[in-house]
Amino acid sequence: MQSIAFPMRLQENGLLLRDDKIASLIALLQMMARTPAGSWTACPTFGLRDLFENSRQRADVARLAALRINETFEDLGIDGYTVTEIVREISPGRETDTYSITLENTANTETFTTYVAHEQ
Repeated sequence: MQSIAFPMRLQENGLLLRDDKIASLIALLQMMARTPAGSWTACPTFGLRDLFENSRQRADVARLAALRINETFEDLGIDGYTVTEIVREISPGRETDTYSITLENTANTETFTTYVAHEQ
């Protein structure tokens, strides 16, 4: 069984530091990209690595990844944000695939884009 690490930030006084929500969501997406689905018992939908590993054999990986991320957000109680688009970017090297992930704030339709890379 694989484990995932969640970065906690501590202040000098020992209390946890609250991060910006978007920064936290982007960090969560980065962790999901490195974690295979089903490896975290608390949230079986968490993880994208298995999809990205098979991306060259499946044409619908971006759609499936967006569905999985949105399911994970729902399972974890993360509301107010949804993934609206995932695009496989043209990568210069054959050993790395890069995906842009667009998040939308459902309250004000503001969008944010992050990139995740997966080595084949």
